[in-house]
Amino acid sequence: MIGSSRLRDLLGTIHVSPDATTALYIVCSAAQEFVGSRNAMIAELDEDRSALTLRAGTGADWQPAYVGQKTRISDEHGEGIISWTAISGASYVTGDVSGAAHYRKLIEGTKSEMASPIFDRYGRVRGVINVESDLQDRFDTDAQETLEMLAMIAGYAFDREESNLREEAFWEVGTALDEAETEQNLLARVSEVTQKVLRVSAYSVFLWDPAIEAFTLADTVGSATLSKEARYMPGEGVTGWVCQHGLPIRLENPTTDPRWRGRHLEFPVEQIYAFLCVPIFGSNRTMGCIRAIRKRASNPFWDVPFTEDDERLLMAIADQLGAGLVKIRSVNKLITNERMAAIGELSARTSHMIGNRLFGISGEINELRYVLNEQPFDQAKAMEAVERLAAGIRRLEEIIQDYKDLVTATKIHLEEADLNAVVREAAMAMVPKSSKVDLRLELNDQMETFAFDANKIGRAVSELVENAMHFMSEGSIVVGTDVAAKSDFETAGWQRRAGKFAKIWIEDKGPGVEPERKNTIFGAYQSSRSKGMGLGLSIVKGIADAHGGTVFEDGVPGKGARCVVVMPMRTPA
Repeated sequence: MIGSSRLRDLLGTIHVSPDATTALYIVCSAAQEFVGSRNAMIAELDEDRSALTLRAGTGADWQPAYVGQKTRISDEHGEGIISWTAISGASYVTGDVSGAAHYRKLIEGTKSEMASPIFDRYGRVRGVINVESDLQDRFDTDAQETLEMLAMIAGYAFDREESNLREEAFWEVGTALDEAETEQNLLARVSEVTQKVLRVSAYSVFLWDPAIEAFTLADTVGSATLSKEARYMPGEGVTGWVCQHGLPIRLENPTTDPRWRGRHLEFPVEQIYAFLCVPIFGSNRTMGCIRAIRKRASNPFWDVPFTEDDERLLMAIADQLGAGLVKIRSVNKLITNERMAAIGELSARTSHMIGNRLFGISGEINELRYVLNEQPFDQAKAMEAVERLAAGIRRLEEIIQDYKDLVTATKIHLEEADLNAVVREAAMAMVPKSSKVDLRLELNDQMETFAFDANKIGRAVSELVENAMHFMSEGSIVVGTDVAAKSDFETAGWQRRAGKFAKIWIEDKGPGVEPERKNTIFGAYQSSRSKGMGLGLSIVKGIADAHGGTVFEDGVPGKGARCVVVMPMRTPA
């Protein structure tokens, strides 16, 4: 048996160990010492509880390559002593492995073997610790009691690892709340965390849609059968009940619950074992719910229900998600209100400009009618009137296109694309080979592909290159790409967030931008050019903002302008 002082020292060492893996190796060393074994190993149950995976070990014959080896969990003979121990939840001792029905050879020369189950705080088997010796009848009753005590200590290490994982989940969800720019981005981050810490087979989020007065599917991961059109009326089924009443539900064999309807499922009903559904609150009302599913295990010995801790964790995640959704929707509402006000002003200006242009076109038509009625007919005058009429129509088309571009600038479609290819194509299209302006590309060939709206970013580059060419009759325009640096955020006066950001810059040798205008040139109607409505740079800003980025000018007045677009390098969904 372990002496009290030695046990105290062991627990102290475990307590200060930096992680669970280190603690498990310490337990293995203690097992060797206290029971007199040649080797000691700890195996952990896989997430689907169909196999045991070697996690740590020590001893004369132990090899690091053994880590990660799996043993299938089965009650069949020959599947291994640790498999039998995991299934039965009881210790196993044999003094002669040659006669043990459950023995499976791993280390040559083993004569005696002993194994004890490792339980978590809920009394569920989490793993197995086993010891081996090259001597027959090596382990007695005292050795078994000692190993069972060490198994309890290993269980503490596993539980602490689980607690640390859940604390990390809270931090990750909080970070996602701060960084997410869209609802889909927030939902994806929360989904990733939930799957990791709860070990669920599938996960879904339903949110209230006031347009149809139902809770509709907003996100799902791991589902094989759930329709994208899935929706629940308040009170309909278990999911609708949670949404209506704002209370969590945790079930084993959920089909036995009288509220169960089984309308929209992540898996066929016969595959579902455990069900957990919690409400999402925001602004003092239920916004929807998160539900998690665990399938029936491939091995009937290891169906795992959700625990009270799982429920509390998912409730905390749902609270964070609700707060994040409220924040994003509030910001979007503010942006929408501001944008609607801007569009209202734009509409008024557009109406006025179109009216003026139509008045001019009407005059040209009258002039053309007069010329055509003259006798003899003056073809030269008629052609002049036609050209003026065509110019007026082109001007009208520019005004309408500018209006459309500004209104749709924030409507983006994210897909994985090559930024260099998009920038190269857009820039080269704006600088004809016959131009006296020289285009120089400085594209970082190490840029990774990421998700962005290629059409909109191409439009922004085109506008910035065209704007640069307007102020140059000859010389060079430099267009480049790179990963954004800290200095870029400082220059923009923009607080940097986590993750990688890309930047695109367009640099010319024109007159540059006066310091007092640097912060205003991306506003509407600030252009000094005659084309369109003076909305080009404002459209660029709308595109950058919609990508969760920004645009700024940091050229040197008198030596040229330098416009820089910065945007996050999102991972493709």
